Amino acid sequence: MGLVLNSWLWEAIAVLTVVITVAYLYATRHFSYWAKRGVPYIKPIPFLGNVKDLFLLKFSLGGFCMDVYKKMPGKPYVGFFILDRPALVIRDTDLIKKVLVKDFNYFADRHVNSDPHVDPLGHKNLFVIKGQLWKYLRTKLSPTFTSGRMKKMFSLVANCDKQMADHLEGLTDKDPTRTIDIKEIAAKCTTDVISTCAFGIASNSLQDPNAEFREFGKKTFEYNIPRALETIVFFFLPSFVKLANLSFFQKDATNFLRKVFWDTIDQREKSKTKRNDLVDFLIELKNKGSIEVEEKDKAEVEHYDHDASVVQKFDFSGDDLVAQAALFFVAGFETSASTMSFALYELALQPKLQERLRNEIADSLKDNGGNITYELVFGLKYLDMVISETLRKYPTLPFLDRVCLKDYHIPETGLTIEKGTPIFIPLQGIQTDPQYYPNPERFDPERFSEEGKRSRVPFTYMPFGEGPHNCIGMRFGLMSAKTGVLHILTKFVVEASEDTPVPLQMNTRGAVTTSKGGVPLRFIKSPLL
Repeated sequence: MGLVLNSWLWEAIAVLTVVITVAYLYATRHFSYWAKRGVPYIKPIPFLGNVKDLFLLKFSLGGFCMDVYKKMPGKPYVGFFILDRPALVIRDTDLIKKVLVKDFNYFADRHVNSDPHVDPLGHKNLFVIKGQLWKYLRTKLSPTFTSGRMKKMFSLVANCDKQMADHLEGLTDKDPTRTIDIKEIAAKCTTDVISTCAFGIASNSLQDPNAEFREFGKKTFEYNIPRALETIVFFFLPSFVKLANLSFFQKDATNFLRKVFWDTIDQREKSKTKRNDLVDFLIELKNKGSIEVEEKDKAEVEHYDHDASVVQKFDFSGDDLVAQAALFFVAGFETSASTMSFALYELALQPKLQERLRNEIADSLKDNGGNITYELVFGLKYLDMVISETLRKYPTLPFLDRVCLKDYHIPETGLTIEKGTPIFIPLQGIQTDPQYYPNPERFDPERFSEEGKRSRVPFTYMPFGEGPHNCIGMRFGLMSAKTGVLHILTKFVVEASEDTPVPLQMNTRGAVTTSKGGVPLRFIKSPLL
């Protein structure tokens, strides 16, 4: 009996050894990929490649790309492995220009993906959609974001920002010494901005702590462990999205946004009212197939070639239409809120910079009869410098993702990037590289003076991306962030308090740059008007 048991045990050990050996060989079969091509790479580990710390949530997606960037200084690119799949981080600015602009057609699609059957809003929005459909959709939506359209939306944005400043005033009247989490206040404000501009609804997030729009916004960007892991899969392992039945937009948020959108469309079409918001423009797309472009804005509108089959696949009805409003909601409120809170945080730590900006605002308001207008906001040079430096140090989307669509040869190095290779551009790594920005942790708006901009190396500042795939909502994002900061500084001096963390702790989960916890500051009433 003992001999039989002993024999069974040794057989089991032998089988297990074979299984482990085969699994190991299979999991490491591509690990010589970059070495064979002479590409500097980070040594991977079996089964996980180089993404162990990413899945342990020690890094955000942007933090991971930045870490890879910093490990190989001076190299044009760095190879790494997503599990066993070869991927590439691009470091060289000339090569970045080729990927994003000059040879864009080789890298026209993002790597991120979503399943159209499980997640129609996630799959059909401008951020995720690919190929000719993306070109067609980009062409159709471009007129929505011209400077002329932004001017028409400005009053909607400014009204929400004024309400935020008034809300802060009410809080400080009750207790002038209290610290207030500006991150949460700004998020409520920008939720109101997006709900009114994208859905034509006053969400009243500042006044109502249980406002539905704010609750769904929180859920979208509250990265618990499962949601953080899902985000990694979307951007780094998109082929697993369908297998895991994942949704870019969570189901309850999808149902809410879909209902709100169509209720608004029905009401707007019945009443025939116009607000010059995104809903009006999407109604134009639904009914006419295009958005009317004013003559003065035609130079800003992008045009791509597309065939008739593409038009048939994207007819701006149903979820094809809702997806664009949903993206505007998700992309709009968190990004502008973070930029506002980061800018105010840095100004609170450097009172002299804040004083200079408040003086500029005061002088401009005096010259403009006290009126806050679109032209005034975008005419404030130092405000632009402050927001630009904020976006350098805290880029909203800290990395760009692309996938190689056909074999691409780099003559300067001899490397051929093969079709299907994921490409990542670490914006945060580049924008905090001492080679381009000396003392990068120092907040210094002078980097964006006219002289500073002239001396900057091209493609080292890309907070909205570059090339045809850049952020279509850039003007709106800047308008929202600038107007919010202006309204607050018009009424308050912002100070750090004993509760203000120095430095800020950054969140290691998710795709966007955000702080871990709030941004508590003190607001001292000091009106400029």
